[in-house]
Amino acid sequence: MAKFEVRLMFEWGGPCLWGMNDAAKSAFGGYAGLENTLPLSEDIKAKLFELIEIHDGALDWANPGGPSLWSKQEFDKFETEARSILEVIQTELDDRFLVWYEPVGKAEER
Repeated sequence: MAKFEVRLMFEWGGPCLWGMNDAAKSAFGGYAGLENTLPLSEDIKAKLFELIEIHDGALDWANPGGPSLWSKQEFDKFETEARSILEVIQTELDDRFLVWYEPVGKAEER
């Protein structure tokens, strides 16, 4: 049984790895920003920060309540990349970790 529960979820302007149980929060420094403290390779961390930046490009910061700036193709590409990095994270962390992905949602018709 996994000891540490971690969610991969992208937030606007924020981190992407979240401690979801007390063990993960205690061992890795809290609820948010675990990409900085989990035992992950520098390559994975760099990819996560790249995905955070890409994700933030979907938001029209001048009109946050408005439609996403992404096309369906851009949305689908991001989802594919997020699921791919999830697999790499799961492979790199040992069986003490349960890591899952919370999708960003669905592409909107523009």
